[in-house]
Amino acid sequence: MKTILIIAALDKKGLEIRYCLEQIKKFGAAALLMDSGIHGEPSIPADITREAVSGAAGLTMDDVKKIPSEAEALGVQTKGAGVLASKLAEEVKIHGVLGIGSSMVPCLEIGVMKLLPLGMPKIMVTSKAGDPSVIKQTIGAKDICMFNSVSDVVGLNPLTESVLRRACGAVVGMADAQVPFTDDKKKTVALMAKSTTDSVNQTLRYRIAAAGFEPVSFSCSGYGPANLEQVIADGVIDGGVIELSSDWLDRLAGGEFSPPRNRYENAGNMGLPQVFVPASCDFIAAAPGTFEGRKSVHLNKQITLFRSSREELFQAGKQIGEKLAKSSSPVTVVIPLKGFSKHDREDEPLWNPAANQGFIDGISVFEDQLKINKVDAHITDSKFIDAVMDAFLKNVTQA
Repeated sequence: MKTILIIAALDKKGLEIRYCLEQIKKFGAAALLMDSGIHGEPSIPADITREAVSGAAGLTMDDVKKIPSEAEALGVQTKGAGVLASKLAEEVKIHGVLGIGSSMVPCLEIGVMKLLPLGMPKIMVTSKAGDPSVIKQTIGAKDICMFNSVSDVVGLNPLTESVLRRACGAVVGMADAQVPFTDDKKKTVALMAKSTTDSVNQTLRYRIAAAGFEPVSFSCSGYGPANLEQVIADGVIDGGVIELSSDWLDRLAGGEFSPPRNRYENAGNMGLPQVFVPASCDFIAAAPGTFEGRKSVHLNKQITLFRSSREELFQAGKQIGEKLAKSSSPVTVVIPLKGFSKHDREDEPLWNPAANQGFIDGISVFEDQLKINKVDAHITDSKFIDAVMDAFLKNVTQA
């Protein structure tokens, strides 16, 4: 029988939580109730009391109530709840988490869920689920399912009962559907790329699979870089990383997509072999009109690809090199001298070898600490793809 951890403030949600406990039981699972409340008194008993939560953070409940800032008090309870939930997950005593929030941003419940491993079902019921700012500011790259309650979760009525019952059914179903552990699992290799080097990405996927690894692809746009860093930190990637990426250039030059500050750091910290390619670094992805006067390729209504300059690429190469040089595992930078993307070659709109030289000069500051392989080929050429695979497999043997 699977066990679902329910997190809620029981001074406000007693009636609603009692209903959830009944529904989870009807769906064939057990429930473990954690009280995350600060004010008032619990309306129903909890398996994990608010006193236990504050104690896990090193304070008594009386200490928490004396904190003048509610945000700070909430932070204490979040810390304690996270400690307890993480221990339960590590001991495999819970198989899913259900959070019941209010009209306020459910920071505590989401904060706890972010500490739990990828793959564990996490459902947050709140009327804030449809607010893009909540998702961007609180969820980040974690696999949390936001379940929109539409109305505030206050009292039981046909709408709230329907929402809570479906949320309970969802988390139990997800817990039952977890992928079983297998001893013959292949090691995973992360691939990061944009559509402008898609042919390279596809070929590398086949080559990596043929070498006995499991390729896992990530988009070098939007939340892709943050997602990659998260799964590396969570230990999901255990075979290595091949970066065909340009997101740090966007961060430096004011592009549309901005990666997290810890970009290119987690793989080295985890001891994973790496290959970095300045793929798609020939452009900055930004809103139309952002960089007037530059060569460009119109992608869609939201994004235009603007040619990057020599100085921008120098700074990108230098900063990326600084991060990669700190790696505890082998890293090779493989550079295609005849173009960084399908738009960057002779007779194409973003062709500019002199600008690309800026990246080479920037990364070469760390040539004593990094292996740098300059290949006389375009990024889509078979000769270049061979060089990437050779570098990766060599690094795997040395890791």
